[in-house]
Formats: sequence, C-alpha cells, structure tokens
Amino acid sequence: MATLQNELEFARLPADKVLFRKHVQRELDEIRKEVEETCAVAEDVYPVPESAYEETFSLLAQMPRDIPMPDMMWLEDGGIGLEWRPKEGIATMSLYGDNQVIFGTVWGKSSEIWGSCPLSDPVLFPNFLKMLSEVFQK
Repeated sequence: MATLQNELEFARLPADKVLFRKHVQRELDEIRKEVEETCAVAEDVYPVPESAYEETFSLLAQMPRDIPMPDMMWLEDGGIGLEWRPKEGIATMSLYGDNQVIFGTVWGKSSEIWGSCPLSDPVLFPNFLKMLSEVFQK
C-alpha cells in the first residue's frame, strides 16, 4: 500500500490518471468541507459555486502531464485558487464557476503576465499552459 507522500509524488507526475483524479477530488472535497464549515459561522465570506469545483476538476484532469499538481485553496471571494511555485516565481489561476480563468505569473525579477480569458479560449489559455509547462522543464 502506498503512503500518502508516495501517492502525492505519483499524483504530481500524473502517470496514473486514476490516482491523479482521486487526489484532485480529495483536495476539492477538503475545500468544499472548509467552505461549508466557514460559511455556516461567518457572514463576510462567499461560498464556492458547484460549477467552480467542476471547472477545477476538469481543468486539472486536462492539464499537460509535465505541469505538477498545484496547491489548491479556497478563495474567500467565492473561488478556487491554484498555485504553483517554480524555482524563481509563482503562477496562479483562479476559477469562479463562470467559465473564466484568471491567471497570473511572476518569473524572476522582470517577467509578469496577468490575464483573464474563457476556459475554452483556443489561443490565450493554451499558450498560458504551454508557458507554464516550459517553466517546469527548466
């Protein structure tokens, strides 16, 4: 039986799509539980729409294999955040269930890219993923 650490390392490489999908679903379930618990006692936070969970799962299931598993988190303004920290930078995506992705990157000291586009954008979003993939190839 694999340990959780081995499972995460394996899932980060997503060689096994079943294990990868289970890991993503487990992370989303943890976020869902946190959101429900917090929204039950706090008034100044926003719940995450079910469509944001679905978009996140779909996006990660289609992510190129050479992009590692991101850190996933609840955004208190009602979205799900994805974050990667390559050697000299940070890349983020935010999903709110409206078929849009907000993305941002900072590479080193001089390169920044920020944008928003539909998840179905045939040019901008695939190029952002390609760029993200290339960062992890270095």
